[in-house]
Amino acid sequence: MLLAAACGLAALALLVVRLRAAYVVIRVRGNSMAPALAHGDRLLSRRTHLAALRNGQIAVVLSPRPNGSKFLIKRVAALPGDPVPEEVREAVADDVVPAGRFVLIGDNAEASFDSREHGFFHADDLHAVTIRKLGPQHDR
Repeated sequence: MLLAAACGLAALALLVVRLRAAYVVIRVRGNSMAPALAHGDRLLSRRTHLAALRNGQIAVVLSPRPNGSKFLIKRVAALPGDPVPEEVREAVADDVVPAGRFVLIGDNAEASFDSREHGFFHADDLHAVTIRKLGPQHDR
């Protein structure tokens, strides 16, 4: 009986650890996704891989910029095999998004560092996809 309870508790603990590893809360910094997202918004995001992304979703990627935030939060504009969006063509030499790459564009073009400057993002840089905004967090 004690062994069964211990096994059940261990399984529950493993499930909690796996769920915590799969979901992450990200805080928005800056206004590159305005008006959809504002500075300070908190996002519930799920870790994912490139094959699970869809155009229009908001993705979280490791930032290629050495200074600033660890992550960038941008909207998925094109996936492998899709035509390269017109506004990104100056930054890349391809007409079609290559395998293992994708295009991200911020909603606020004037305040966004995205594929228009950086070019393609690599699948290895994908961290998560946003599920929804969370309510405000109040300081205590």
